[in-house]
Amino acid sequence: MENKYYSVEEISRILDLHPKTVRRFIREGKIKAKKIGRAWKIHQDDFKEYAHGELDQPKQDKINYSPPGAKGRIHVSAVVEIHEKESEEASRISNSLIAMLNSKDPSWGNARYDLIYHPEEGKARFVLYGTPAFIAAIMKFFDIIRQQDGEEI
Repeated sequence: MENKYYSVEEISRILDLHPKTVRRFIREGKIKAKKIGRAWKIHQDDFKEYAHGELDQPKQDKINYSPPGAKGRIHVSAVVEIHEKESEEASRISNSLIAMLNSKDPSWGNARYDLIYHPEEGKARFVLYGTPAFIAAIMKFFDIIRQQDGEEI
């Protein structure tokens, strides 16, 4: 197994974040890093855990339903489709969603999303799963994007 390490600058380019933001995430413990010499280095496994931690978890064979009246009983899924000729905007949106999930509200529970990009169709599909609070917050986020694009309802 190769031990690949990323610099703060490489991580900031990949996530489309400012290097100071990446360093803040390191200080806050959101991104695990080691100080090698005078520079912070992030191991590829730690970066993978930060960027796509929800994808690293083993899938359960059974869905655990809470008994009636228990918190976390309702989960919602949604699919948001965006027509994007270039994958860069879909990547920026995906990075924003990752940042939102990493600083998520506890009421979101075990929220997650998957991105499916179809370059031949020029479409990005965001498949969302979580509590109603999570879906509502993400729908507000997509509504802001829609408003910035000048789309009508």
